[in-house]
Amino acid sequence: MGEDYKDISSLLKDMFSSPEARRSMSANQRAAYVWHSVNGDVERSHTTGVFLKEPHVRGASPILGVYVDSRMRAVDFRANREVYRARLSMAGLDVSEIEFVVSRHTRAVAPAAARGAGAGAREAPKDPLPRLSDAEREAVERLAESAPEPLRKSVYKAISLSFRREKSRDTSEGTSRP
Repeated sequence: MGEDYKDISSLLKDMFSSPEARRSMSANQRAAYVWHSVNGDVERSHTTGVFLKEPHVRGASPILGVYVDSRMRAVDFRANREVYRARLSMAGLDVSEIEFVVSRHTRAVAPAAARGAGAGAREAPKDPLPRLSDAEREAVERLAESAPEPLRKSVYKAISLSFRREKSRDTSEGTSRP
């Protein structure tokens, strides 16, 4: 291919990051693009579809519907929905609510089958998430203070959980390096 070769993901990212390409997308396509661009690998790998729907209140921002591949992921993502709304808003997509819906369509290869587990096999229990240090808790509190009072507790929980997961990833990656 030559010196200008890029992998497919960077090529597609360059294509869709141009303002001209985003203008030609439908509202649902733009929502899916923003959802995938502001979230991590876990969210991208368990999202099977994204759509916008009319809000319950006239004049409000649309509701973002996100299809996920399992009920457990829907519950997990619901715990972080205020964090997702903030990320989407920072990227220019304002939504009044995010609804996580378990997709009726399964993937071609189920995650357990991909790991070679039997049909009835259960996932091994995960290690508990690490605790936050005092400085990390203070940082979470400062971030949550900007949320409206009725949401402050759930925003605090979501940000705290996000910090703890990131800390867990950093710890596990750190131990696997030579």
